[in-house]
Amino acid sequence: MSAPPFKNIYHLRRVAETSQKPCVICYKPTSVVLVSEDGKKNEAGSHIKQTDFFYTCQAHLQDRGFVTPVSNAAAEAAKKRKEELEKEIEKVKKEWEEHLKDKKKAREKREKQRKEEKATDKNKDEDDERSADRREKQEHKEQLTKLEDKKEDATKKADAEQRIFNLNKDIYAMRLNNYRNVQRSKRTTELLRKPGAFPSVPTHEPGSTKNDNAEE
Repeated sequence: MSAPPFKNIYHLRRVAETSQKPCVICYKPTSVVLVSEDGKKNEAGSHIKQTDFFYTCQAHLQDRGFVTPVSNAAAEAAKKRKEELEKEIEKVKKEWEEHLKDKKKAREKREKQRKEEKATDKNKDEDDERSADRREKQEHKEQLTKLEDKKEDATKKADAEQRIFNLNKDIYAMRLNNYRNVQRSKRTTELLRKPGAFPSVPTHEPGSTKNDNAEE
């Protein structure tokens, strides 16, 4: 069995927004291109021309039924940072829930003490508590927003750093067939353009048995 014209190793490239073309999956305009490269070089030292490329949306690169990412250091570092931020967000949320439980217990205890002491400044205390609650809630919201923004940045960076993929075997087979069909069509076109590809048009009259090349 002959070796395939290109390996199942595709590199992510981006073109200018003005050069967008339809995605092979959803047909939406996209600037993301996957290009096959097998690392081989010709005698001149440049990469061989037997490569495949197609346009696809960034979102499809998350579909493991379409592509599988090939590990690289930059992408792994960005992915690790994203996971760390996810854990930190969960920790902050859990600490906030515990804080609310503790506040509720403390508030119930103070309410009991007020009833026992018949505090005259109960309304003022309640206003102060509500003000403190609003302040804490706003601070917690801002903390989570900052962490979510960092997580989003880390996610985008992880996606951007992930630049090498293997296609699903069926998708790869389709790309090979497409490449071979294109090459076959090119060879046919070139063959038809060559002199003598078709027989010459006869010059004698219909029904005549005279040889076109015979002398009169």
